[in-house]
Amino acid sequence: MSDRSVRFELGDYHWVSERESVGFVGTTDLGEVEFLITSAALAEMLNPDFEIVDADTALEVFVEFESDIHRIAQLEFVKRLGGEPPILLTAADVELR
Repeated sequence: MSDRSVRFELGDYHWVSERESVGFVGTTDLGEVEFLITSAALAEMLNPDFEIVDADTALEVFVEFESDIHRIAQLEFVKRLGGEPPILLTAADVELR
């Protein structure tokens, strides 16, 4: 079985206020790749009726769903063929996952 194209470390995340997102990093054979998941996407994961969450709640939701977020990021990285960093994960990326 081959290695995943992006690997993540649990607990490696931070709030990015200017983007209203949580930032995290994945590692590939070619180096690090930056990811952002918007507070709207995190709100969607918490409760589809929410439109957005504040920074503290966003970080809590990220921790709660971190493994799922890493799986979604892995899928999006492959689907986008890497793309320009940071790779932005939005509510559309987390719906129905």
